[in-house]
Amino acid sequence: MDRTNTNSAVISNGRPFHVHDEQAAKRERILAAALKLFAHEPYQAVTMDRVAEAARVAKGTLYLYFPSKDALYLGVLSDGLDTAYRTYQASADPKLPVVERLRRSIGVMVEFFDQRRDFLQFYAMEEPRLSDARNRIIDGSRERGFNFFASLIEEGIRVGAFTRVDPRLATFTIQGAIRSLLLYYGAGRPVSELSRDLGNLMLRSLGADPSQPLKVVHPQ
Repeated sequence: MDRTNTNSAVISNGRPFHVHDEQAAKRERILAAALKLFAHEPYQAVTMDRVAEAARVAKGTLYLYFPSKDALYLGVLSDGLDTAYRTYQASADPKLPVVERLRRSIGVMVEFFDQRRDFLQFYAMEEPRLSDARNRIIDGSRERGFNFFASLIEEGIRVGAFTRVDPRLATFTIQGAIRSLLLYYGAGRPVSELSRDLGNLMLRSLGADPSQPLKVVHPQ
């Protein structure tokens, strides 16, 4: 008697399709639909029915992933910040000099949030009733981001690439500059150009010369 494997199926190209792949895809659709609504409407106006409809899932399915609207709201926030952290962390290739790693991380962060304007809008909006939980998520993400940039600055100081500055102050300056650029600069110049100029500006403030040729470091 044939038994059907409930954990996977074979799709047309022969690659197994696992249940957890489908579950992950549904979760991503739910988060994307909720983000679009939360970013452009007051929290009170967003309903689970509307999210389910926009995500093309049954309302019962939505509740399997997120048991309440509060949990969904916080899930959107947490997912966006986690994705941002993984993205700019992955940009810091250890084979590159620290100056280039910092430059690339700044550029990646600017372009990441520029491509996710809905999330940037959502992040800038407050929901007083969830402020404590929201702040805990943001504080945790901010700490990870702070440690990431501060460690690059400290390394640059150790190897003589950066002047001796307060790494904490420099990190807050970089993070604040990125946020202000995205929220307030406007659309007058290409983002790739803005991210490049901001990176060069930050590197010069640290005493580095952005015009120096890139030298790849080969680990021993």
